[in-house]
Amino acid sequence: MIQTEHATAESLFQEGLNFSQVGDYESAIDYFNQAISRKPDFYDALSEKGSVLISLGQHEAAVSCFERAIVYHPNSPDLHYSRGWAAYVAKDFETAIASFNQLLTLQSDYPHAHYSQGLTLFALKRYEDAISHFSKALEQTPKFSDAWCMQGVTLYVTHRYEGAVTHFNRSLELRPDYQDALINRGHALLCLADYEAAISSYEKALSVDAEDADVWFYRGLAFKQLNRHEAAIESYQKVLALQPDHAATWYSQACSCMKLGDHEDAIAQFDQAVQLNPNYYEAWYNRGVALKTVGRLEDAIASYDRALALKPSDFRAWNNRGSILVSLKRFAEAVDSYDKVLALKPDDAIALQNRTVAMRNTN
Repeated sequence: MIQTEHATAESLFQEGLNFSQVGDYESAIDYFNQAISRKPDFYDALSEKGSVLISLGQHEAAVSCFERAIVYHPNSPDLHYSRGWAAYVAKDFETAIASFNQLLTLQSDYPHAHYSQGLTLFALKRYEDAISHFSKALEQTPKFSDAWCMQGVTLYVTHRYEGAVTHFNRSLELRPDYQDALINRGHALLCLADYEAAISSYEKALSVDAEDADVWFYRGLAFKQLNRHEAAIESYQKVLALQPDHAATWYSQACSCMKLGDHEDAIAQFDQAVQLNPNYYEAWYNRGVALKTVGRLEDAIASYDRALALKPSDFRAWNNRGSILVSLKRFAEAVDSYDKVLALKPDDAIALQNRTVAMRNTN
């Protein structure tokens, strides 16, 4: 450690770099501040201080540091990039865009600036503009695996699934264990109904990180689409071992149990889902279906009532509720349920027929 009283700005700066390299960021900032106090236009010290502030998660302060450095070195593409990146991480997207635009005016062949501009535009849901910048990054650096992946993600969210898969494949050619590309390729394949390929992509992702609950969940959904419900349940159980409060998994497992004819187990799973998420409409609705199947008719009505409190416009639930009320010989209440159906769907043949039966019995 140097004696700072008579030290030069350059020696203080070097000492700050030494501390930064070993992760002692507070000491690094202290030395950078001393260097800057001796030489206010020391833009390298301002830049390194900004980088350390990013490492400390102080992104707004980092932006200010880079801005001060730019005053003294306005034509530095790297300073504009650093300001833009700090602003992006701080979610100050307009500042980030302005920074990357200034950089690209100075140096158009800066692939990471195009990539980071793409990330910023993606965050703002300006997807076509994001695609343009990812494309420019790839023109300049064809082996940029992150850019291939993010281009794929942007195509995925804009429902261009075939193109998304192509981009994820290119990313994975460069980096076979790229978790984000493997997962998102699986999602795109799922949307294309290529369930076997989706499962393969998810399994490769799980070989990279077997503790990713979301991947196990989507693997289960893919098996469900193939009517391979035992395999789906195995995946769901992996999710619940990792994340027991995952309401959607309890619900999906319950649906697979119903498909396998295990309605009592399905009811128990639906109970878990609605306990975790009392506003889970689909779980209340399908719980009602399962309860009706096992003959627990009053409980089924109560479940449909909970569902309809959340979504009174679902004619299916009113129809099912009406049919249970007919079975219980509560014909006037059944007529009320069928009236609800017909107010929503006047040509519903089932409701018209069953309402006639219920009316006949009320008389």
